[in-house]
Amino acid sequence: MVDNNKKVDHDFQLLKNVKEVKLAKNYNFFNHNPFFKLLSFFTVLLIKILGFYVFGVIFRGLRIKGKKNLKHLKKERFILVSNHVHVLDAIWIGSLIFPRKIYVTMLQSNLGLPFVGKILRVAGGIPIPETKELMVHFLDELKTELSKKTPVLVMPEASIKPYHVGIRKFLSGAFRFAADADAKILPFVYVYKNPNFIQKLYKKKPRIHLHILEPVEVVLGETKQQTLTLTKNKVHQIMSDYFNKHSDLKEENYNETAEIN
Repeated sequence: MVDNNKKVDHDFQLLKNVKEVKLAKNYNFFNHNPFFKLLSFFTVLLIKILGFYVFGVIFRGLRIKGKKNLKHLKKERFILVSNHVHVLDAIWIGSLIFPRKIYVTMLQSNLGLPFVGKILRVAGGIPIPETKELMVHFLDELKTELSKKTPVLVMPEASIKPYHVGIRKFLSGAFRFAADADAKILPFVYVYKNPNFIQKLYKKKPRIHLHILEPVEVVLGETKQQTLTLTKNKVHQIMSDYFNKHSDLKEENYNETAEIN
């Protein structure tokens, strides 16, 4: 997720040949065309089979904990947040919630990824506009969508850093969305588990587990900026404490340049 007018440096790139993307003034961020929605349904279904079950569960050892907390999504408005540690981590969360509809914010430039950009868009990817004019339009559509209790996933770390140990610094966008739309925040935390003896024979990377935490309410401050700061810091602390308690690889044992082979 990108704060308006703030550039994000990426530690990881899917493809180098990214086309420049410019959004039209009347760009439809949340496409409700019935044919588009039907195509989206079958696209996510295929992604869930191949990306979630086959690659995630079988090859990456993905396991889910805290599914009971998904019940909250039926009752109230929610912004979902997660650490950004794998190219498929947002897809795994979307697949987990499927068939319930979920939208995932992404960089506007992701639309320029050859082939992948179109798949992301059809699957529920929502580009964050890079101009103030479109940002106003985007926020209006976002509030409308959240009022329907449609979950929106935002990655507050912004960029992907594969298998990073710990929770990185958050940007404010996700918490601004929650405050503006009177929505709660549902944290998802990816933690790492050491492979067992058999898994060590064919897998060097740790297993990935996805844990769903309890909802967090926006912390109201005396000013809007204070509200964003207090809420962002609270969610970051909750996710950091949870990661270091439940992950086999813990933040204090790694520095910023540490890598998992």
